[in-house]
Amino acid sequence: MTGIFAEEAPLYRDLGYWPRPIAPGTKACKIKHWQAPDSEIDPATLESWRKAHAGDGISLLLGSPFPDRTVLGALDIDNDDYVRVAGTLLRDPPCGRIGARGILFFVRIKGDTAYRELKIKATNGQSALKVGELLVARRLAVIPPTIHPDTHAPYRWVGRALHEITYSALPLLEA
Repeated sequence: MTGIFAEEAPLYRDLGYWPRPIAPGTKACKIKHWQAPDSEIDPATLESWRKAHAGDGISLLLGSPFPDRTVLGALDIDNDDYVRVAGTLLRDPPCGRIGARGILFFVRIKGDTAYRELKIKATNGQSALKVGELLVARRLAVIPPTIHPDTHAPYRWVGRALHEITYSALPLLEA
């Protein structure tokens, strides 16, 4: 079996992550029950996804647990002007990915796993500027080598690939 999802999904699943196929030309997973943790899905169903969506891109369902009781999350910075600030605040994280703009840094989350928008308030009476978002439970993070639907180029890693580092190397955010 060849294709991005067929080849990459077992690698991430073996590391405890929850891979999901991404339909070509989108950032979306089009299968039923994709938001359920792998522990709630029959292994035969997971394997059927791999076969049926072999050529799709790959994403990770965020919220997969780590042994230290933290979970996989992502700080998704949508505004290029704040990429360096985010990297500095996270103390130069070892793993991120770039799509069309901004950056997504993988992090560990301890505590509340609710979705949060990150905004910068303007001082001149204008509305707040959305800088990014904290993604955790029931959210997807598209990863390389998936093809970005707008740029038609592969997403790329910044630093090391997620599968090359231990979870404990990821920055810890306490919510």
